[in-house]
Amino acid sequence: MDDASSLRTDASMNAVASSNSGVVNQDSFPPECGGRTVAPTLPFTGERIVPGMAAEQLFREHEARYVFAGKFVKNKRVLDVACGSGLGTDYLLKAGAQSCLGLDIDNEAIEYARAVYKDCNFVQCDATSLCLLDGTVDAVVSFETIEHVKNQASFLLECRRVLRPGGILVCSTPNRTLSRWGEDNPFHFQELTVAEFSELLKTVFTEVQLYAQRNKTYPLYVARKVLLSLFSKLHLNEPVKRFLRGRRAPALLKTEFDANSNYLDAEIVPYRSAPLIQPTYVISVGRKPLR
Repeated sequence: MDDASSLRTDASMNAVASSNSGVVNQDSFPPECGGRTVAPTLPFTGERIVPGMAAEQLFREHEARYVFAGKFVKNKRVLDVACGSGLGTDYLLKAGAQSCLGLDIDNEAIEYARAVYKDCNFVQCDATSLCLLDGTVDAVVSFETIEHVKNQASFLLECRRVLRPGGILVCSTPNRTLSRWGEDNPFHFQELTVAEFSELLKTVFTEVQLYAQRNKTYPLYVARKVLLSLFSKLHLNEPVKRFLRGRRAPALLKTEFDANSNYLDAEIVPYRSAPLIQPTYVISVGRKPLR
């Protein structure tokens, strides 16, 4: 993690960092954000959303998760861990958070976020060593992060540490029961099943509730993946995709999250264990114990 003297914060925001501890003071973060300017380019890796570059489905998945989290942040001090381009951080402020800080290990992403959302605060930081004091925030939001870290328990303990007693964590991860049928993701250290994710969360947080995103009928999903794998071996993937797309006009690439998108109500639902249904992603909401 960078020494606090290298943590660039806007002087007008008065976000104070200690040069000795490398700890950012959340108390002085501004209540609103959204300023825009010409930003540096940010490569699209497929693991983070870059406004105007992400495919429609990937954008919708991220949008749905942040809109879901927006229901929990009103009037709260919020930390967005692994914030990427800062698009979701900006949405959480617009959803009513009192203040919001975005952290990411990638300095290139942080520089992009600072340039695009100039009234927001963004700091380069490791998710397993958060640069905040104990009990600093009311809510931590972290989507598609836990599968990227080697020590997942350490990541969750850090999230709990910076939360005030009774504060909430909203986080998500791909469901390994489905993702194992696709190609291995080189960015992921360890993916989890719904049961593994739930058990891990319950060792650190209380009142853990699970939600399902993009439920799939498991046998049909597996059959489709096997068929696509066969097409790939026969070099038929692209011809099949072109046939299925037909002459449909390409979708416009979105640049902002919108809580009014008409597909969101059915995107994320309470998780119900069922033998033939599996979520593509599982989302958890948990609380830090009061004691």
